[in-house]
Amino acid sequence: MVMKTQRLAVLLALAAAIPAAAAAQSFEELLNSDGSSAEVPAAPAVSAPRVQAGAYREAQQYLPPNNDNPGFDWPRPHKSAGADYFTTGPSATFFKASQAQAEDLAEGTGKCALAPNTLYKTVARPGFTGMHVMAQLSEPLPGCSVTRGYIYMPHVSSTSAGGLWELPKNVRAFLDTLAYAEGTKEHYDYIFTFVTFSSYADHPRRAICSGSLCSTAAGRYQFLSKTWDALAADLGLTDFTPPSQEKACVELLRRAGAYTLAAKASKYENFSAAVNKINTIWASMPGSPYGQPTHTKAELWKVYKAALAKY
Repeated sequence: MVMKTQRLAVLLALAAAIPAAAAAQSFEELLNSDGSSAEVPAAPAVSAPRVQAGAYREAQQYLPPNNDNPGFDWPRPHKSAGADYFTTGPSATFFKASQAQAEDLAEGTGKCALAPNTLYKTVARPGFTGMHVMAQLSEPLPGCSVTRGYIYMPHVSSTSAGGLWELPKNVRAFLDTLAYAEGTKEHYDYIFTFVTFSSYADHPRRAICSGSLCSTAAGRYQFLSKTWDALAADLGLTDFTPPSQEKACVELLRRAGAYTLAAKASKYENFSAAVNKINTIWASMPGSPYGQPTHTKAELWKVYKAALAKY
């Protein structure tokens, strides 16, 4: 028993020591960029930790082959000068100065109030780090000198970078329900077991073992690294930002034949059929074959209706 415990401790230490493939970008580097997603060199594949048979099992995620199933036609990103922006959600919030700018400002001026449901123009496409949207305003706000800073991501309803808000409301509510089931909710920066990462330059590629399972699942929709690599290559995604995560998730729905059902999921029979088509992709879905904890359809239907009511 002592030897077995020692082996498990060594394995957990090894898993925790696996570094993220991409170097984290600093807050200032992201703010000083043009807001676009720079191409990230392909990182080496992460293989499952080698463990004694029966001690751990590797997480599985079915990747449907590419096909002709209908999906969503994403709008082209804004490219014209002055077209970049972020829009606040229904609640008032704050635009907070970056650390460098805050040091140059008088005490008490490190944040500006933002009105709800308001579009603010930026000099470039907003970026993302952790749970924040970063931006540089095209002009100062009235009575406030802060122009470069960040906003708490759940308080932002849209940005010119694209993402969830471009989808039909039924699909948005379905993705919210999926995120609830996966335990991530609003977090695009979660790794398996709720560990967080800050850089969206690439999938974090960190293998974590908990209980009897080892997984590289990351992001709002818990993509395994090998699933992400295949989707990113097919879709031409060059980062792991929230908009890229949305595109990859919708692609999985499309390939599984679930997108058109999700678009009509306000009827229970469509919702139920969509869930049935994705339970080999996401282990939290009812009927999933992977032996992990699952949610009932009745529970998820309640979550879906509550999410839809927000839109």
